[in-house]
Amino acid sequence: MLMKLLFLFVTVQMFRVYESEPFPVSPAAMTADVGDTVQLPCELTNKLEFANHIFWYKYRADEPPVAIKSTDCQEKGCRATYKIGSGDRTSVLEIKDVRLEDSGFYYCGEMDSYPPLVKGPRLLVGDSSTKRTYMQLFVPPSDSNGSVPLVCLVGGLFTKQIVIYWNISGQIMEGWSDPGTLDLDQSYSVRSQVLVPVETWRSGGLFTCIAQLGGAGKTRTKSVSYPTTQPDQGWCLPTAILLGVLGLLVIVIFICISKERKSGTHRQSATRQGNGSAAQSEAPILYASLDFAASSSARR
Repeated sequence: MLMKLLFLFVTVQMFRVYESEPFPVSPAAMTADVGDTVQLPCELTNKLEFANHIFWYKYRADEPPVAIKSTDCQEKGCRATYKIGSGDRTSVLEIKDVRLEDSGFYYCGEMDSYPPLVKGPRLLVGDSSTKRTYMQLFVPPSDSNGSVPLVCLVGGLFTKQIVIYWNISGQIMEGWSDPGTLDLDQSYSVRSQVLVPVETWRSGGLFTCIAQLGGAGKTRTKSVSYPTTQPDQGWCLPTAILLGVLGLLVIVIFICISKERKSGTHRQSATRQGNGSAAQSEAPILYASLDFAASSSARR
């Protein structure tokens, strides 16, 4: 039982997980608080001067795409406007007074271009985190010959509108993310998985999962590294303590054995001295008896 617990402890310590510093916001996602004004850029195939009709769509997981109607914002309640960006191919969708339901994927397009639809940025509105929000990294128990799957789980969310991406030894990638699920406690959880070549996994780099939760600064990260490249000091400390205790135990046993040997030596010396004293005390008695016998013979 003790060996099983020790093996489990070593396995957990080998795959140590770190809390990391916040990473920059992903270029594929923009965040905003409720009530802000955002400008979403999108690069068209043709130049704007040749574009006959520009259109925008918003898409959310498990929902059909929604066409965004553009107005000149002269009417009451106008929120969305098409604008021209800094480049000659950049179309900008400006949304005023953003709401939670504005979160989603945005696409732009032009009727006479190919492809007619181009992926724009993803917008996150509001903070999706709660007091129950957690983040976990899962690594394989052993290396494979091909790719190593790393899984990042973010749970305890208010909504499933978050963005998860990865920093693989300095290289940013999105990986694969599910659309999110509703858990039994009525909170949402989202998973992201990335496949890392086994050579990259063993290279000693840092593999970081980054989750954008919406709102300014609402980012969480967790990192993991290959076990043999960065030994955990938390494992070295118990080992040092154990070795120290064993060393003290050996010293105590050695001292006890030394004392026992000295005590035995003293007892043997005392026994020898006692025997010698007894022999000396009996000698006069022996001589006295001989003297007595000699005197008796003389009288006869």
